[in-house]
Amino acid sequence: MATRFGMAGGIPERRVRPIWDAVDSRQFKAALKLSAALLAKYPNSPYALALKALILERMGKPDEALSVCSNAMELLFSDNVVHIDDLTLSTLQIVFQRLDRLDLATSCYEHACAKFSNNLEIMMGLFNCYVREYSYVKQQQTAIKMYKMAGEERFLLWAVCSIQLQVLLSNGGEKLLSLAEALLKKHINSHSLHEPEALAIYISILEQQSKYEAALEVLSGNLGSLIGREEDKLRMQGRLLARACNYAAAAEIFQKVLESCPDDWDSFLNYLGCLLEDNTNCFKASTASHTSLPSSVDSQVPKETHLSEELFDSRLSSALSVVEKLQKDGHDDCVRGPYLATIEIERRRRLNGNADDGKFLEALLIYFQRFNHLSCFASDVEMFLQMLTQDEKSELREKFLNILEALPTTPIKRIGRS
Repeated sequence: MATRFGMAGGIPERRVRPIWDAVDSRQFKAALKLSAALLAKYPNSPYALALKALILERMGKPDEALSVCSNAMELLFSDNVVHIDDLTLSTLQIVFQRLDRLDLATSCYEHACAKFSNNLEIMMGLFNCYVREYSYVKQQQTAIKMYKMAGEERFLLWAVCSIQLQVLLSNGGEKLLSLAEALLKKHINSHSLHEPEALAIYISILEQQSKYEAALEVLSGNLGSLIGREEDKLRMQGRLLARACNYAAAAEIFQKVLESCPDDWDSFLNYLGCLLEDNTNCFKASTASHTSLPSSVDSQVPKETHLSEELFDSRLSSALSVVEKLQKDGHDDCVRGPYLATIEIERRRRLNGNADDGKFLEALLIYFQRFNHLSCFASDVEMFLQMLTQDEKSELREKFLNILEALPTTPIKRIGRS
């Protein structure tokens, strides 16, 4: 419960605290009784009414709660009220949200902002209302007002993110993105940027406009120091270079990432995509972690490539050399990426119609020998197994069984093994 100078919604906190304690302990009848006593002393308090509405809603009386909220709104909208605080509004908003009447909560905040236009807390509450209603234009307008009022970086970023949401769901994206870029440039010139998230948003705005060279320049400048981990910076550089079709430079960048993070599966796929100059399935925004390994089957139809067969095979061989070096240099038995990468390389070779001379099955066997004790083994290789013929599956199954039979029967003291 937010308070200011010992007051809560214009009422001394000592009178309000017992009600909240009763609500928190789910003693709603006791809370309602205390609320009635509070209303008897403060009959014209919107906050006291909001508290009663909250209790009624928790007691499963939505109609009564809505009626009490309406009374509170009438008081808020009357000329007699000289003070409206965010605690009253947020309490009403909680009730309205549970009653599925977000529009009424927004109306309360809009009225409060019109009456107290310099109250930053209330404006933030209004912004949150627009977020819940997916009102991206109003989000942007409110965030800009807060930025002009407080000059804080976070409000500018809220405005820019609201613009990005508009671009995703409407036309006129080019003009909106130009506006977002101009806002950020102006802020950078006067205040610079102070958070890595701010830099990421700036880069994404440039990227959405296909200004890859400009984004790379920003990343290599002073602002690039905002990114704490060098690997994260390299990933961004690699993605931008690839989207600018500078595949050779991008492949070098992703190789550096793999040398420091050999289990980074996304970076390996990006590295391989750059070598083969095929970024169809790469460089997409992902919420998964960088180390997540494959969980779904890619298309098993060979993708057309403009590379000659000789060049295609040569680049796969280069990738295999890098992966084998990662395997050799690795000292952590739990790192699966380089061994799974070998399977992926042989899969690409097979999809392109090249004879693999049993190397695909061999890579699967090596992976089984090293990681069959892990619970994730099946999901790791599932997509690869679907490429095998029935005869190959039978052969592989038999070899798996032979490996298991040859395992020592004495327990091995090793993480992940029994």
